[in-house]
Amino acid sequence: MRRKTEVGDVFIVPVGDGRAGVGQVVANYRSSALYFAILEDLVPVDATEAQAVKATGSPVVLLALSLDAKLHVGDWVTVGNAPVAAGMPLPAYKELVAVPDQFDVVDYSGNRRRRATPAEVELLSNRRVLAPILVEEALRALIGVGTWLDIFDDLRPHAGLTTADLFT
Repeated sequence: MRRKTEVGDVFIVPVGDGRAGVGQVVANYRSSALYFAILEDLVPVDATEAQAVKATGSPVVLLALSLDAKLHVGDWVTVGNAPVAAGMPLPAYKELVAVPDQFDVVDYSGNRRRRATPAEVELLSNRRVLAPILVEEALRALIGVGTWLDIFDDLRPHAGLTTADLFT
């Protein structure tokens, strides 16, 4: 029986050149989507649990709302579980609530909301669940073994636009 993916799970994301990124499940969204943090430190593709868990202390370079397909099929291997770092930059989003042009700011979980200011409407993205392969491609592009696409821009944590910043 397959183990259920849990918040705190630490996993390896191979990039194809003997190196791997380290990811961590940092939050859930509803019942089917997960927030993946990809950390700055790279490890060998055959990294030990200790090496991978140590990398969770490095800065978050990508943060994506995605699905567990690559974990499920074993392309990304879960190597351990560690506490999620305090201050994880979980995003906030804009959500259209009425036409014309009435938006709310919604926290990463979808549970807290408030009316958005015009500036927030301009700066915030809509919530989007990305395929895990796009997360992997963004990591590859970030370390120079792939091409950066505009769709990856929203995967970079944005200071001032996190749930913690907008719901204090």
